Amino acid sequence: MIAAPATMHAFETLEQAMVDPDLCVFPLRFFAKYDDGNRLVAAPTLSMAITETLPSIAPSRAIFGARRMPEDGRSYDCYEIIFPDTEDRPTDGYVEWGVRKSVTFDDEIEIFDASDEFRTAEGLLRYRAQDLGEDEKSLEIIRDGVVRYIQAFDNMALWDPKASTDITAGFDELFQRRDWTRFVPRVELEVSEVTIANVEFLPYDDDLALIRFDYANGADVGREMEYLKLHGERPTVVRHGWSALRSAIPAFKGRQLNQVHDALQRAVDAMVGEEAA
Repeated sequence: MIAAPATMHAFETLEQAMVDPDLCVFPLRFFAKYDDGNRLVAAPTLSMAITETLPSIAPSRAIFGARRMPEDGRSYDCYEIIFPDTEDRPTDGYVEWGVRKSVTFDDEIEIFDASDEFRTAEGLLRYRAQDLGEDEKSLEIIRDGVVRYIQAFDNMALWDPKASTDITAGFDELFQRRDWTRFVPRVELEVSEVTIANVEFLPYDDDLALIRFDYANGADVGREMEYLKLHGERPTVVRHGWSALRSAIPAFKGRQLNQVHDALQRAVDAMVGEEAA
């Protein structure tokens, strides 16, 4: 049943928020070679706290994302996240909210510019696909560009709610009349259908609720949750850049998010309809 929730997180002081057992609240530090910064973050889980911080760090028109840091260290021109020392860490929130454990305080996470990486990968592949020849060395260079483009495309789809999710159209445009399927078969670009079940409503604050649900994504199964806007013509599943399903260690690919959000909205609409009846 959808109903107006109780206010769970109204605090008069920062100290009250810092000890709230249902919130992950901590000072998040990040640094790059020539820059650094910090934000006080607060969200139900650690993963959600990181995601909600990214828009405030990104320059105008840039789309920032977060991901696991490579084993050989921080990627070029990326920020490294510094978590608090062990004794100063709050709960990560996953047990308290009963959802999948994704990012932990022990993970090494970097913040990257998904929009810049996509522009770079797209530009490189456009040149390689249209200007390079058919010799083996050229084909290998194109193949490398295809791999980089797929990765960058999926990153944009994950972190930018306005990004295209039609990767085959992207390849058609970049290769023009050249056959790109010899570098990556269309079937390898297909994403599996995600099924959801046991959708339930959790109160959060006066403006937002949370919807928790079980999912099956191929062989992967688990439980996740998403924000729900309560005001307006109807309760609406949040799809913005701070969507809880956008994560440094996500349960879904960016090209799967639309189908998950659509399924959640249908479930919410059904719950509202049952209540109205």
